[in-house]
Amino acid sequence: MRTRPGICQRKKRFASEAEALAVAEKAPFHLRPYRCGLCGAFHLTSRTKGMKLPAFELARRRTKNG
Repeated sequence: MRTRPGICQRKKRFASEAEALAVAEKAPFHLRPYRCGLCGAFHLTSRTKGMKLPAFELARRRTKNG
């Protein structure tokens, strides 16, 4: 799915994937970073279906389910 220009403009931009991951890890809900095809920066999304999840998210889900 491609990010629309209006959505890209409203989302926070992160210079690196590591910076976006640090913010996603602290969020109380599931987030993952992705590189935007429009601006080239990283944004965060809550969409995870069929996507590769960050290691901290996999651990969080194992702990919650286990």
